[in-house]
Amino acid sequence: VGQQFIMMLQDHPWFVISDLGASERSKGKAYADAARWIKSTDIPAEIKGQVVKACVPSEFSCKVVFSGLDSSVAGEVESEFAAAGFAVFSNSKNHRMDPDVPLLIPQVNGDHLGMVRHQQQQHGYKGYIATNPNCS
Repeated sequence: VGQQFIMMLQDHPWFVISDLGASERSKGKAYADAARWIKSTDIPAEIKGQVVKACVPSEFSCKVVFSGLDSSVAGEVESEFAAAGFAVFSNSKNHRMDPDVPLLIPQVNGDHLGMVRHQQQQHGYKGYIATNPNCS
């Protein structure tokens, strides 16, 4: 999932990939050394040398996080980022059924982002979490 995010965002007109996060095992390595790249194209040149950071909000300079974390860690990590003020768009199942987390299909229900105000009030988040309806 993380590799798909990279492919979708690499030439996006609104986003720049400024931070890459992963497990403690990958922290501090160049992305090319940390990832087992499975896409049919090469790792984008501007990503290869980026150093992978720990998934800790204080390590990140961005404001928007696209999370492809494994569900074994995604719930807690994504909550920490939302609490720290990040907009978190998750592909994981962990928050998908939370009543105050929008299941977002931008072309269909973009107005569901209005739920984030309630989410912020309920959890004391400065940011928020939104998910996609499923990972397929």
